Amino acid sequence: MTATLSNLTPAELVGLAGEPPEHVLALWSLCPRHPFYFLEHFCYTADQHDMEHPIKRFPIDRPYLRHMTQLWIDNPLLVVVKSRQMIMTWLFTALYLWDAMFHNGRLIMFQSKREEDAIGDETSGDGMLGRAKFMVNHIPYRDVLLPARAGKGELPAVVTLGKRILFPRRGSTLWAIPQGPSIIRQRTASGYYGDESGFQPEAEDAYAAMRPTIRGGGRATFVTTAGMVDKGFTRRLYEDRLTDMEAA
Repeated sequence: MTATLSNLTPAELVGLAGEPPEHVLALWSLCPRHPFYFLEHFCYTADQHDMEHPIKRFPIDRPYLRHMTQLWIDNPLLVVVKSRQMIMTWLFTALYLWDAMFHNGRLIMFQSKREEDAIGDETSGDGMLGRAKFMVNHIPYRDVLLPARAGKGELPAVVTLGKRILFPRRGSTLWAIPQGPSIIRQRTASGYYGDESGFQPEAEDAYAAMRPTIRGGGRATFVTTAGMVDKGFTRRLYEDRLTDMEAA
């Protein structure tokens, strides 16, 4: 087995159990330093179009995905207007999952127009939280690296619930929420990911509720495809054309 685990298929990696080899533990220990380590060595996605090999390694070797990852690292407020089938939802879900999984005290909100869209389905890797659960479930040697069962005197490393993924040892949470500012305003979040924000009529109100998070050192990511229906707010945010009142 090589240091990249590249001689095994994704299906074989999912089935790995027992004590991880030393080089796998070494790679896992590097993950908190930069998301590239997690994306390259431990992150797997679902491809609903491929019936023979639906589980795939995250394609971090694609230059634009590496570039977008670094943009996310460097920019607390990031707005992305995308085409379809570019794996952007997988990418930003994975980045926020990495943040919660490897850092303490994170509260990260995943927001879609409807709550059920944000929750999605972990079996098929649908929706933001569903994708995050899929990625957690397919981490090689997951029972050792990220155990869901608590040892004696220990907390579990991960707990998956309907609307949330908890990381009790880190005190971090991923939370799927519907559009609008209400939940955001009532909590102090560390991060926010709005998927298809251009199709959320309440995107502007959500952004207003997120501003204290950004000012306080958190981050917010808005991702949408063309054809926005939020009265142009996401477009103005993307083009840096907010009025003084909107940006205040």
